Amino acid sequence: MNSPATTTPKNTTPAELRRALDTVDFLSGLVEVAALNRTRSDMRRAALPVVVVSGFLGAGKTTLMRHLLTAGHGMKIAALVNDFAALNIDAALIGNVTGDTTALDNGCICCSLSGGVARALSEISEREEPVDAVLVEASGVSDPAGIAHVASAVDGVTLDCIVTVVDAAENTGSTGWDDLLQRQVAPANLVLLNKTDLLSAPEVDAIAARLAALAPRAQIFRTSHCAVPPVIIFDAASAPALIGTEGGGRQDHGFATMLFSAAQPIERVEIEALLNNIPSGILRLKGFVRLAEAPETAMLLQCVGPRWRWQEAPEAPSGSKLVMIGQTSTMDPDSIEQHFAPLGEMTSLASRGGLEPPT
Repeated sequence: MNSPATTTPKNTTPAELRRALDTVDFLSGLVEVAALNRTRSDMRRAALPVVVVSGFLGAGKTTLMRHLLTAGHGMKIAALVNDFAALNIDAALIGNVTGDTTALDNGCICCSLSGGVARALSEISEREEPVDAVLVEASGVSDPAGIAHVASAVDGVTLDCIVTVVDAAENTGSTGWDDLLQRQVAPANLVLLNKTDLLSAPEVDAIAARLAALAPRAQIFRTSHCAVPPVIIFDAASAPALIGTEGGGRQDHGFATMLFSAAQPIERVEIEALLNNIPSGILRLKGFVRLAEAPETAMLLQCVGPRWRWQEAPEAPSGSKLVMIGQTSTMDPDSIEQHFAPLGEMTSLASRGGLEPPT
């Protein structure tokens, strides 16, 4: 009896091959996660936030990674990269090179992804010297959703957001979207429409509208050279200064912060309904909320794009306080205040500074 054919179907398209390879990587990652989680120590730290950075080749993904690693944010970041040399970080900033790990003088580290996402995340989360966040670089031809699912399954880490960088200059005038680009944009919380300085305003508007159709719940951020403040990307950098002085909001370098407070407890179903339809100008939202179901316990609310999560906050101010960060060009204070008005009477407090984009 003849054995079944084992050759690849002749009519297989490049898109189908990419999906197949992504599926193999995803399933391999889940198998490795299961093995790693069984052997981990019972000692647990606070969950380490993970940011997945996606984007097609040449979109600006590497530029974004380099900015976030070298910006003066005071955070210790671990970056899982496919090729550290491609980051082109000034040799003066490199403190030490050991095996597949490169340490920077600012406390950040870059590790090779050659060992797999699951294993690298597991090892970083158990380091004696903890880091504040992890950046995971998806290759230019990979699906970030698969990487995000693997990261979510690793004990000791939590998926904070998926950031997809899109090259505006490469997509102007296009009537259709490549299958890979659709899969990179659809799961994103933040879509960075990069290189907008190379196009006219109407061209950028047209591309942004098409991206909004592909990812209706993602926040679209227009930029050039990926000049994005770390506070937009990292949850650890967006901890709000919740006790401030009264006054109007201040806007810095094209970004604005709004800080509101409410004295009365808030119904969870009401605030989650508002988060489901959050105004497009808000890129990050974070704060402490007293929920009506248990007002004696403050809850930390963290939101980026369509994703949010709750966490108990043992030490928190009285009442509910939220900080909202966005771009000046798209953040409308009046509409935002109206949007959150159902939560009760809210008072605008002083804006928080420190939103300078990286240089």
